[in-house]
Amino acid sequence: MKKYLPQISVLMLFAFLNLLFGCTYYKVGHLKTLPEARGDTIIKMQDQYKYFIVHQGSTAWHLTDIVFNEEKKELIGKKENLSYDHLYYLTANKQGPTRYKNNSGYPTYEVHIYITRCTEGQNDGVSIPLSAIQKIDTYNKDYLANTTTAVLGILAGGVALAGVILIIVALTKSSCPFVYAYNGQSYQLAGEMYGGAVYSSLERDDYMPLPGLVPENGQYELKISNELKERQYTNVAELMVVNHPDNSSVLIDKNGNVQTITSPQKPISAVSNLSRDYTKALSSRDSSTYIFNDDTENPIEENSLILSFKKPENATSGKLILNAKNTIWLDYINGKFSELFGTYYQHFAKKQKRTPAAKNLKWQLDQGLPLSVYIESEKGWEFVDYFNMVGPLASRDLVMPVNLYNYSGETVKIKLTCGSRFWEVDYAAMDFSNNVPVTVDHLLAASAIDEKGNDVRKLIAAKDRKYLYQPAVGNNVILSFNATPVSGNHIATPFLHTRGYYEAIRNYKNKPDISYLKTFTKKGSFIKYTREKYIEYVSKDSIPNHAVPVQFK
Repeated sequence: MKKYLPQISVLMLFAFLNLLFGCTYYKVGHLKTLPEARGDTIIKMQDQYKYFIVHQGSTAWHLTDIVFNEEKKELIGKKENLSYDHLYYLTANKQGPTRYKNNSGYPTYEVHIYITRCTEGQNDGVSIPLSAIQKIDTYNKDYLANTTTAVLGILAGGVALAGVILIIVALTKSSCPFVYAYNGQSYQLAGEMYGGAVYSSLERDDYMPLPGLVPENGQYELKISNELKERQYTNVAELMVVNHPDNSSVLIDKNGNVQTITSPQKPISAVSNLSRDYTKALSSRDSSTYIFNDDTENPIEENSLILSFKKPENATSGKLILNAKNTIWLDYINGKFSELFGTYYQHFAKKQKRTPAAKNLKWQLDQGLPLSVYIESEKGWEFVDYFNMVGPLASRDLVMPVNLYNYSGETVKIKLTCGSRFWEVDYAAMDFSNNVPVTVDHLLAASAIDEKGNDVRKLIAAKDRKYLYQPAVGNNVILSFNATPVSGNHIATPFLHTRGYYEAIRNYKNKPDISYLKTFTKKGSFIKYTREKYIEYVSKDSIPNHAVPVQFK
């Protein structure tokens, strides 16, 4: 089995990549929201860019521009015909997973509202009493079915189940702690914490959006778990609940600052470094992504994407908004890279703990691991900042403030750069509005119970020398937070603020190639390595052509 594990790992990798661009599965979730809370719930989901389909008898239509009238307890909006992309999944399997193709509609962005009556007004206006809503269904990605599909595809080739389990571990071994949010029915994967903080010297804060988190009986509930071969150290875990006007949405940037979004603008163009047009692909959250795969002849050069936005005349600042994640390929190739250290790996890892964070971070930036952001000025491309790594398992909404004081003209040009196939961007926008006033509740855990029944609240309450230590697969903690009241014209949006780091557990037996490893101190050397590995693997006869990531034209 071990003899064929590298080849099988590659097949498994591309099976997962194929899931990203081919067929995937969703399942129906029934939103268990009290009738009097349905208005606020729907407004909150509208801020998450959901597509609302109203079912009334045998007809279905799109509800847009929704406002909740608290006094009359009714939803007010506009009635529109369903767009072509949302005609595919008006009925679904209620008992299990339903298969869909990423190029045939996007059901996971749909919310289905079933009503008994409504009142139609002028200009396609419509009002729906909360009492007329029978139920609300959401279509959520079925991670189990998607993973099983990939596994069964490999099993069909004659690979034993034990080998598949090893492959999955190998593919995810460079990842970070998992966070699950309770949505009123079950725990859904929300994302991965403090990605890239692989040594104690790189300990950092992370601010994770939690769009699926719904308070149940006055409490928010989360789970943090270790599901990989690594030691995880969480210093802080608190819930930041931002109360903001209902005509806005919010994100928290990497420095912990709240950025409000009221008028996001789509890019007027999105062009790769090989002049390929991705404008349509990045104009909505629809799984049509750019994965920085437009490789140039220079093997150490980062791939790039240039976004252009129409700038309002008096705008002095902007907020860049992305929906993005790291690729499975980056996760895989990180694992292959660590194998090069062989028996020297443990010594190397200890040495890195003592290396200043600035030096480790510089190496990451030189190798294109974070997603770097530049703005075009009269002097050329000027560095703005970078987005921290977020892991490959869940896309995340990200925001970065951009200073425009010294930039004149009608167009703002932003360049994103990273190593070949290191990031996957699904959506891009820029908001030029000023931040509006908000309030932020910092909620400490009301309870934090680990897998052994211990209350570990004190370990995650403050930035100190105390850590929630999760050294083994299966370690987990359930966090509960008391929800706070929200005024009538405001919305509460939760974020998980954590601080910590993690360490990979590796026990390689191979001899290290020290002379080769020394070449990775040069800028772009890791990019060159990953490109060479990618070309090597996709050129093998054993890799099916359809497993190569899609190139959007």
